[in-house]
Amino acid sequence: MSLLMKLFGGAVAVAGGDKLIGNQGYRGMFRHLGWSDQAMRTAAAAETLGGMLMVPAGTRRLGGALVAGVSAAVLVSELRRGDGKLALPRAVVLAGGALGLLARRR
Repeated sequence: MSLLMKLFGGAVAVAGGDKLIGNQGYRGMFRHLGWSDQAMRTAAAAETLGGMLMVPAGTRRLGGALVAGVSAAVLVSELRRGDGKLALPRAVVLAGGALGLLARRR
């Protein structure tokens, strides 16, 4: 499970970084959800930091909390918009963050 959490955290950090640099696809997606560029970048920063914190076991719970929190906020927006195609992958990210949050301390 530890390796899976490291990989998951790295993937989330990369996706957050992609949003941070302003990838046009993400900009369009967040605009569609009614989020400003600043709100998208704030969520992206939390996602990037959370993903990075999920890699080492000692900070995994904190990282999981950040990832789960930002994913929940985005998921609520997606569900309000009726975007099931966007909501399903985000729900998986939320679940991964929750797993990190529930990880045992070592």
